Amino acid sequence: MRTTLFVLLMFLLYGCSKKSIVEVTSIDQIPGKWKWESTCGGVIYNCTFPTKTTSATIEFTSDGKYIEMHNDLIFLQTNYNIIKYDLTYGTLELQNSTISRPITIISNRLLITRGELADSYFKMR
Repeated sequence: MRTTLFVLLMFLLYGCSKKSIVEVTSIDQIPGKWKWESTCGGVIYNCTFPTKTTSATIEFTSDGKYIEMHNDLIFLQTNYNIIKYDLTYGTLELQNSTISRPITIISNRLLITRGELADSYFKMR
């Protein structure tokens, strides 16, 4: 009985986690909401991850709006443009802040490079 429950629980967990993954294979799929997963790099290369008190999301709307939130508060809201070089690589340009950053889609993740640091996001929807 315990084995059956264990197998059933594993099947349910695997099935649920599989459905929550949004397949992203192209920069064309950027519109939507992305959740911060990590920031890695720097001179001594280390990584920072979300905690219970730190979180971030970015929303790219289909009409060109960029909304970055830190801990559920709007950090930056502006218009955006993406210069696409190929299916997985491009440049993100943010208006009103004259920010231009390389972006890459790799392994269902959005990587945004900021100097020596790379922010990794996964798509929520």
